[in-house]
Amino acid sequence: MFLEYIPWLALSLAIVFFIFMLILFNKLRKKNHTLEVLVKSLLAQQEINKRQFTEIHSGAVGMGKKLQQLDVVVRKTQENQVNLVASAPENRLYTRATKMVELGASVEELMIDCELPKAEAELLYNLHRK
Repeated sequence: MFLEYIPWLALSLAIVFFIFMLILFNKLRKKNHTLEVLVKSLLAQQEINKRQFTEIHSGAVGMGKKLQQLDVVVRKTQENQVNLVASAPENRLYTRATKMVELGASVEELMIDCELPKAEAELLYNLHRK
């Protein structure tokens, strides 16, 4: 009796297995589609990031060149400023007076040789004497 049902049981199991495989295949296909969409999205984001990095890199290189140019301008400006300060007539007078004090000149000598008022001569003398 039981042997008569074996072909029907095998057929039923095969049908159930086939339906189960169809369900699994459908789920796998949906997962595959989701992964493909995700990969496309990630590749698009990677391309955006690559372009942004290139723009930032180009900007940084340009900024570095501009900073180098500005550094040259600042150095030249500093040199010019030093030269202007050194070449101003009143500064030469004070520089000379300072050297005279360092060499041992008195307040009176400063007043006479550098044509300084007594207050300035005393101030320079007090600031630069050893």
